Amino acid sequence: MLTTIEAALAGGVIIVGRDGGWRDMASMHGTWRRVEETRPAIGMVGEALERAGAAEVVWFLDAPVSNSGRLRAAILEIGAENRWAWRVEVVADPDKVLRDAKAEVVATADSVVLDACGAWVALAREVVRERVPQAWVIEMSVG
Repeated sequence: MLTTIEAALAGGVIIVGRDGGWRDMASMHGTWRRVEETRPAIGMVGEALERAGAAEVVWFLDAPVSNSGRLRAAILEIGAENRWAWRVEVVADPDKVLRDAKAEVVATADSVVLDACGAWVALAREVVRERVPQAWVIEMSVG
């Protein structure tokens, strides 16, 4: 979700899937790198969640991805600056955690997660629509 917003801010292509999820074409390659768009993207997510009245927000980051700890620190720092009550957990398999989240609302566009989780929100879509209207968005849905 975060990389999709970063990609939109950077002028990258955003693909709209048939399920309504907005996805970027960036790949992680086993490591996360802070880019110029990281702080603004995290801030936009926080503002959207605040407007939505999110009571509790937990970010799940992928432990096997290098620099997940640095991303965790950045998310917590921006959350603290804005008084957002966020938790950030670095776990071995965030997809499994999210797939098993039947009672919570999940913010993702990962189709493997969407097929198994309970309620979900296309948060990247909402943030990009509202805050990055110039984004390069390609609709892939049929009909």
